Amino acid sequence: MKKNIISRVILASAFALALVSCSQEFKYEPAKADDFSKSTYVGADVNAKRSYEVSGDDILVPFLRNTTEGTLEVTLALEDTSGIFKLATPTITFADGDSLANAKVSYDYADLVMDVVYRFNVEVTNEDLISSFVPATFPVSCIKAWENIGIAQCWDQIWVWGVYEKTLLKSPDGSEKYRIVEPWSAAEIEADLGEWEGALEFVEQMPYFEFAIDDEGNISYARMTDLGFKYNGKTTHLWHPSVLKDAASAAKNVMVDKKVAQLCWYPIINYNPEAGSYSWFGQTTLAYISFPGGPDLAELLGL
Repeated sequence: MKKNIISRVILASAFALALVSCSQEFKYEPAKADDFSKSTYVGADVNAKRSYEVSGDDILVPFLRNTTEGTLEVTLALEDTSGIFKLATPTITFADGDSLANAKVSYDYADLVMDVVYRFNVEVTNEDLISSFVPATFPVSCIKAWENIGIAQCWDQIWVWGVYEKTLLKSPDGSEKYRIVEPWSAAEIEADLGEWEGALEFVEQMPYFEFAIDDEGNISYARMTDLGFKYNGKTTHLWHPSVLKDAASAAKNVMVDKKVAQLCWYPIINYNPEAGSYSWFGQTTLAYISFPGGPDLAELLGL
């Protein structure tokens, strides 16, 4: 019995010594991390926009640093398989007091192909400024946007009173397709509209109205368009005359001058697509668009 007790004491002592030995030989030390409080690091702005529709202007690619003290010059590199995109300068400079600096990426708008998604990377190359916790590379994707060809004049016979200036875009595929940006805005809809005052309620901004011109000067556009505002609480649409099989009115959608488009449509109220029901004024109305460099609509229409 005594031998068993002695054996157990010896075994326990040996095990305790082994634990002490192990604890002395294998000390736990946490992995070293970058010390942001003492060093300067530069990386991509992870919250910034990374997808663009480009129309010729430089693309700004933002980078951030973890300090604002002093000026700092950073060297960049651009990786692009298309060969179209280039850094305007190979470096960016953080001004004293700033934590943000933008790299400028240039390109030739004419070299871009419609509907092709282009991708390239801009990255920091200074090894001493790169942190394992902040991405050094900023990936960008972009497509060719519609071309801004200037300011057009617009006049609508029924909904808004007066001539308004709107941005006119042209399709990047080179065809005669155009977009009037925000054709009916909240400010215009909610302005003093005489007999319409209080009747129109702005709901949602229509981003653009798109139309196309063929070789004979005929104009086409969507058969049904939601205008984004209400008339006496009811939805408003415009319909191409072809919806009501009105060929004579449809033929009035033409270029009446080299730089003036005439549009003829039906104003539709309270259209219910499920039931196919709607209300209307029983006649078409006209609208005009004078392209940039075209005649003044107020003078042309005697307004």
